Amino acid sequence: MNKHVYICGDSFGVSDLEYGPNWVDILSQKFTVTNLCQVCAANLLISQQVDKAIAYSADFIICLGTSSTRQVINYQGKIVPYSLASIDDTTKFSLEDQNFFKKFRAEFFDLTTSIYESKCIIENTLQKLVDSDIPFLFDQGGFEHAKFGGKPEKYFTKYRKYFSEINLWSYTDTRPYRPYYHISDSNVHKQVADYYINAINKT
Repeated sequence: MNKHVYICGDSFGVSDLEYGPNWVDILSQKFTVTNLCQVCAANLLISQQVDKAIAYSADFIICLGTSSTRQVINYQGKIVPYSLASIDDTTKFSLEDQNFFKKFRAEFFDLTTSIYESKCIIENTLQKLVDSDIPFLFDQGGFEHAKFGGKPEKYFTKYRKYFSEINLWSYTDTRPYRPYYHISDSNVHKQVADYYINAINKT
């Protein structure tokens, strides 16, 4: 059976073939893959991606969590995700609007509240996945990653059996905007793809 795999998440799942195939591209050689990942996707947007994957009766879903510094706004009539940490690179905001959002971040953004908001969104997303009866794996990704001072083990203990053994944010070795997927080592991409191929084949 050619399984239809949906991938939901942020830039860590976004293909950027100019810089070489990533783990999603390798996975696409084995299965039918619908990749919904988006650069700078916030956890709210990822939850909406999961809704689509469930609605289209995916055979398997890979869900990537992300940082609480990601936000979603209505910008010039479009829903646009952006990262507070890299507004310059990850948005198409005008220079005036970039300056506005930088000022907003400095004066009004509260990280503690945003972490709680993301926690609630991710818990809801995980429960939707469980209720769907579709096999899935969840990568906590940038949500409270220890590399950035978080305590990831504090969260989502109820859902630990659905956790991926791989956290892509742990392999980040590039800071620039490109490649979108942030991991330059092709061997890592192969290892990640092999892990998910094996997990999907077991379902």
